Amino acid sequence: MRIALCIRGFTRIFEILKQELPADEIIEIDASEVVAAAPEIDVFLPTVAPIPAAAFDSPRVKLVQQYGVGLDSVDIPAATAAGVLVANVASVGSGNAESVAELAIAHMLMLSREMPTAFERFRERRVGAPMGNCLWQSTVCIIGYGGIGEEIARRLRGFGTRIIAVSRSGPDGQRARDPQVHVDVHVDAAGLHDAVAQADYVVVAAPASAENIGLVNDAVFARMKPGSYIVNIARGPVIAYDALLKALREGRVAGAGIDVFWNEPFNPDDPLLRENVIATPHVGGATERSLTGIGQAVAANVERLRRGELPICCVNPGVGLRARAQ
Repeated sequence: MRIALCIRGFTRIFEILKQELPADEIIEIDASEVVAAAPEIDVFLPTVAPIPAAAFDSPRVKLVQQYGVGLDSVDIPAATAAGVLVANVASVGSGNAESVAELAIAHMLMLSREMPTAFERFRERRVGAPMGNCLWQSTVCIIGYGGIGEEIARRLRGFGTRIIAVSRSGPDGQRARDPQVHVDVHVDAAGLHDAVAQADYVVVAAPASAENIGLVNDAVFARMKPGSYIVNIARGPVIAYDALLKALREGRVAGAGIDVFWNEPFNPDDPLLRENVIATPHVGGATERSLTGIGQAVAANVERLRRGELPICCVNPGVGLRARAQ
């Protein structure tokens, strides 16, 4: 099969795919080439590239397989209408959720200990400043209690934090969770404002589904504790940009840790980054263990496609036989 990795220059992913799928032809393209390449492609691996409806005009395309979890860049209704399977990789157990959870906590620690300022004080040969804070005895609100949210909660227990989980349908609507992961309170979407009002740290881990775009808006920031922190390791648009900028400027939020942005690559001269923001370039899942685990899951789904079987974590299993029959 001919497989298109829709990002150029990500050498490690390319190497993993070549190792896992030695019999297949793997090429690199960028987002602007997706539609033009479609007539010669069996499987698209979008990463962050949009896969628009026009890409499915080609009868050769059988599968869009995300190299990770997020499918917000894929036109799933158009793929379904065209009979193209769409799948992602389970975040937990692949190393993805585990890696993203670690980065979320790293952002929390860097914000609370004022690490950018601490680096400056070291260069100035000043000792004992700044005086930061610690996670111990703080309250953390996790917005979006899926696989990544659960892995964040798992790790935060060791810091002695109180944890409030927010999910759209609350605990009754959730899939079976690991009983060893404890949260102090779990509320549904209606409890979001009350949850953030109690939090010293708010971690956004909700997917960028249509109902979640702009979820963290002016009304949410208005309920947050003055001086609290926010971390986003989900998708940029889950937080309303203007609302975040306003909250930072007014001091409602003391600082933000952001790994995902409204457009990527993000402009390093953007006004948001003049505030107390720790920015990382969407590296939450970019660890050796994560990329290898995801690559193995992607390769397993390509092999399932080759055998005419339904991919694991397929989001549109009822598309028909087109992808499996060819």
